[in-house]
Amino acid sequence: MEDRLDDMIIEMAHHLGDTIKRDRRFVRYDAAHKAFSGTPELTRMMTEYSAQQAALVSVQGKPDVDDELTSAIEGRINTLYLEITENEIYKEFVDAKAELDELIKGVNDEIYFALTGEAPHSHEGGCSGDCSACGGGCGVADEHIYD
Repeated sequence: MEDRLDDMIIEMAHHLGDTIKRDRRFVRYDAAHKAFSGTPELTRMMTEYSAQQAALVSVQGKPDVDDELTSAIEGRINTLYLEITENEIYKEFVDAKAELDELIKGVNDEIYFALTGEAPHSHEGGCSGDCSACGGGCGVADEHIYD
């Protein structure tokens, strides 16, 4: 019986994943991720950004810190950061990922509620998750009124 339940859970999770893949938020994220990954200039800048950060840590870890070198590395890191974060492909990727993450969080919150009967404690406004003493306002009690 336990194996059958395991198989059912995995099958349902797979179905949920397939359903999410058809959602506009995943479609947007997938396209943005492909554009982001397929842009050699962004890849180069991200690689250099990581290398410059590692170089900065290395330089700052030495007993006789070279202020001029440190300043030059910090300047390059700042320049790369601005070039990356102002890139439209990067912005779209970050926005699409945030939107997908919000969907996934909502799904996880709903699973948590279904398992425990309690709203996750991550709701804003100090929600305790116990709707019985709630005056409303967080939307959790209203969302689950049908349960």
